[in-house]
Amino acid sequence: MRRRFGQAPALRQSQWRRWLEWLKERAGPHIYFVVFLTGALGLRCSEALTLRREDIVADGQIPKITVAGRVPGAKKSPGEVYVRQQHVQQLRQFLREGITVTRTRRHKHGKGPQRLVNFAKTWHVPSEGYIFPARRGAKQGHLHYQAVYHHIAREAKNFSRHMAQIGQAVNAELSKLRPHSGRATLITELMGEGMTTAMSMKYARHAPDSFKVHLKYGRLTLDDVKKACDLLPSSRPRAKWSSLSTKELLSAQKGIEKELRKRLAAS
Repeated sequence: MRRRFGQAPALRQSQWRRWLEWLKERAGPHIYFVVFLTGALGLRCSEALTLRREDIVADGQIPKITVAGRVPGAKKSPGEVYVRQQHVQQLRQFLREGITVTRTRRHKHGKGPQRLVNFAKTWHVPSEGYIFPARRGAKQGHLHYQAVYHHIAREAKNFSRHMAQIGQAVNAELSKLRPHSGRATLITELMGEGMTTAMSMKYARHAPDSFKVHLKYGRLTLDDVKKACDLLPSSRPRAKWSSLSTKELLSAQKGIEKELRKRLAAS
């Protein structure tokens, strides 16, 4: 009987960045890149694993990734995914220079009482074929989902312990991170920043009749509600002229006069 783990936890962006750095050092750059794609673009893990180099267009007028749906596991909702501005430069760098990880280990020529030495390893994105190719002789051409799952499930527990040791707030969900957590984190971010439900569904490639499914992805908190409410015009405090300095009043006066001139010229 197949085990069911429920919804994958989502993280705040600050925690998500720490999680990515942890994975890069502990699980290696290729696992890091898989999870980076799920969180930056909202890809399902299986969709990320089946990407081919020609599916990534980072230098086009509209940078995008195409989920082609060629193989089982990536056929659920094929389509194009826009690479947002905060990720496009990083993606281009990964494709051009690879991903370098610096690790520390013991060595007979190392320094200090523990004989530690730092060494760097660079993983380069293949120039053709699958982005995450399987080992030679494997039944399928790309890295298997279970390989990524086991890395994440193991490191989630280690990451949770590490965060607790350095005095960070930790909840039970942190140790239950899964490959789908990147997609859940991305959708939660889009909803929390005010993107309309229709647009966030389009970005996530959810079918129009999957409204309830889509809303379950948004792990919005009371803090998200507060930020949204505070941005409403009705929530903004009105300026009290008596509380402003003379300099601030003169600056406001200039702005008002400038706007009035524009309106009179247009009328």
